[in-house]
Amino acid sequence: MELFELVLLLLGAVLLSTVFAEMIPRVSLPLVQIALGAVAALFWAHPTDIQVDPELFLVLFIAPLLFDESRHANRRALWRNRSAILSLAIGLVIATVLVVGFTLNWLVPSIPLAAAFALGAALGPTDAVAVTALSKDIKLNPRQQALLSGEALINDASGVVSFQFAIAAAVTGTFSLVDASVSFLISFFGGILLGLALGFVAVVLLRFLRSQGLESTTTHVVFEVFIPFVVFLLAEHAGTSGILAVVAAGLLMTFYPQKNSSDAGELKVVSSSVWDVLVFVINGVVFVLLGMELMLFVSPTLGTSGMSRSLLLGSVLLVTFLVLAIRFIWIFVMDALKKTSDGKRLGFKGHVAKDALVTTLAGPKGAVTLSIAFTIPYDISAGVAFPHRNDLIFLASGVIVVTLLLANFIVPLLAPKEAENASKSREVELTILRAVVKKLQDQLDDQNPDLAITAVIRNYEERIANILRGEVDSELLRKLRIEVVTHQILYVDEVIDSHVYDPSVCERYLNKLMRVRRRLQGRRGEKYALKPRYRIKTGNIARYSIQRAFKKAELLADEQSDRRSLMEGAEQVAIVYLKGIHTRDDKERARAVRYLLSEHCSMLRMLRAADSAANAAQESEVLGTDAITFFPQYDPAHLRHHIDEVEAEGLRFELGQIQAMQDEGSISRKFARELREQVYIRQMALSE
Repeated sequence: MELFELVLLLLGAVLLSTVFAEMIPRVSLPLVQIALGAVAALFWAHPTDIQVDPELFLVLFIAPLLFDESRHANRRALWRNRSAILSLAIGLVIATVLVVGFTLNWLVPSIPLAAAFALGAALGPTDAVAVTALSKDIKLNPRQQALLSGEALINDASGVVSFQFAIAAAVTGTFSLVDASVSFLISFFGGILLGLALGFVAVVLLRFLRSQGLESTTTHVVFEVFIPFVVFLLAEHAGTSGILAVVAAGLLMTFYPQKNSSDAGELKVVSSSVWDVLVFVINGVVFVLLGMELMLFVSPTLGTSGMSRSLLLGSVLLVTFLVLAIRFIWIFVMDALKKTSDGKRLGFKGHVAKDALVTTLAGPKGAVTLSIAFTIPYDISAGVAFPHRNDLIFLASGVIVVTLLLANFIVPLLAPKEAENASKSREVELTILRAVVKKLQDQLDDQNPDLAITAVIRNYEERIANILRGEVDSELLRKLRIEVVTHQILYVDEVIDSHVYDPSVCERYLNKLMRVRRRLQGRRGEKYALKPRYRIKTGNIARYSIQRAFKKAELLADEQSDRRSLMEGAEQVAIVYLKGIHTRDDKERARAVRYLLSEHCSMLRMLRAADSAANAAQESEVLGTDAITFFPQYDPAHLRHHIDEVEAEGLRFELGQIQAMQDEGSISRKFARELREQVYIRQMALSE
């Protein structure tokens, strides 16, 4: 019961942190969570006696964090900067272990050298992801972004492996360089190979489930969450590095091809949302625990192991200085020796030093460092406590706080982010849309033009025209979309009540509209959420299911007709509503309304084009009554399906263009994510 109360306290603090982060946006979320952790310790009876199984902490916290980081790794950027990343992730980590270890052992001789090395290893990993969430006022060049993200991914693994060897030496009291080197190589490369193998098995299993029709969105997401824990445990049981295995498996999963269907949008949305929540909770819990750990400073038992409060504070500052100094020197020398495109070295110049300082401070210690520190065992052997365990965890906590403060307040001064350039954003969107149009135009045949491709190209051209007409406020556009979809939902409710169309068709379309609205609402709550006024009776569904079993072909044709009619009606409702709220008094709102009007009018025209083409073919005296038999492209069901396929292809190409521009450094990761969100919503709206 006591453990359950602690879990509730931690989750409550994480929940509160989201509220306070909105109230004080200038302060990073991790710092808010640390402060709440310190406050939460006041409500816990024994804040200094929180014991967590080290092995459980490793698999429960570190494994999913590293797996998620590896899933989002930029493969091209990693490969392009592989030498520098490996230098930081391995060479710098080893240098940090040695310098921190020898210095701390010299300063406090009662701390064994192996234990001091363990602290240095724990301080090796950086938390570059935290910088993204720390402040929105930081500008990093593409190389800095690649170094920080790649370093954070690999040095987590190298830091954990180094830490495990140091702890083993501290516990056993013996250390052999030869044995350690052999064990390190087996653990390092064995973990990578096993992780790649297990990742491949996971990919094959997913493909098998998909081929058998057994994969759903829920199955896929749960399977993804399941992978890091299984990979970690299997690798550890095999005597290799579980951390490296998890990273390798995650990297391999990024090569897994997504489904070439409109359902891929919904899958990505759900998967991204689940992982965002999971990683947010894990990071939040770790930072709240860090705040509670800092309450050790006011505990009367803190100095019983030999280190006074003044010595602890001084050690925190000294270790922080050492870690940052080593990091700065390493990066500065590495950048100065880097050759430019013309073959010349950058040299030891002022701007190189400034960039090195930004990269140094932009790599604070974070959740992984504290997670590693918490895995320090409580005992060396039966009845013998691990020397200075609480002191080492406090030192790690102190270094984390100081580096987070520097990253939050100093880095924005050194590298302030430029104001958002609306014109540049428009140019990026125009570049992407024009690339899609060109790709679709290349597929057209002058001798036999494709009606579906032509319709989709016209839709993209209207989107381009809307962007050229002026910038539309994204938040206002989101709210208007919610209002429009809500009115469409109410319309479908009324149709369901009137029993005009097949209720199963109405239900599917209603569910699609509600999914789109939930996605638009995001984390802003259910302010606009409305329950459908009517529900379909089970008897109606059963009746139509029985009819479908005996008259499948006829009913499927009716369903296609009902679906088109229902969608046309929903688009008409959207157009009528938007025309009704159009006003000239508010220019921003008028611009957003015109933007949405153009979208819905374009969709309505495409729906009607399918019907018109088929009707014209059927009524033509030249082609005769069997025209559709010889010209299936004029069949409305075939044409609508083909339009959906072309639209899905265009959206997939949009995603590819966004990723390519992010890889090239043309757009930031944040802006790329915003663009992807828009594509995902369109994919969800397309799916049926």
